[in-house]
Amino acid sequence: METVEGLGEELYRALRECRTLDPLTERVADISIEDAYHISQRMVSLRVERDGEQIVGKKIGVTSKPVQDMLGVFQ
Repeated sequence: METVEGLGEELYRALRECRTLDPLTERVADISIEDAYHISQRMVSLRVERDGEQIVGKKIGVTSKPVQDMLGVFQ
C-alpha cells in the first residue's frame, strides 16, 4: 500500500491546487478505516504546519436516529 504520509500529502496538494482525485479506495484496495483516519490526520497536520491553519472545533456526524435521540438533535 502507498504510505499514509504519501496519501495525506496527495490529498493536501489536491486541496491546495483545487483539483479532485479519484477515491483512494479505487487505487488502494486494502485501505482500512484506521488507515483513512491516519491519512486524514496527516492532511490536517500539513494544513496546520504549512498554511498556519488552526483547528477550532470538531465535526461530528449525527446520521443515525439513536445518536440524534441521544444528543437531542432533531434535524
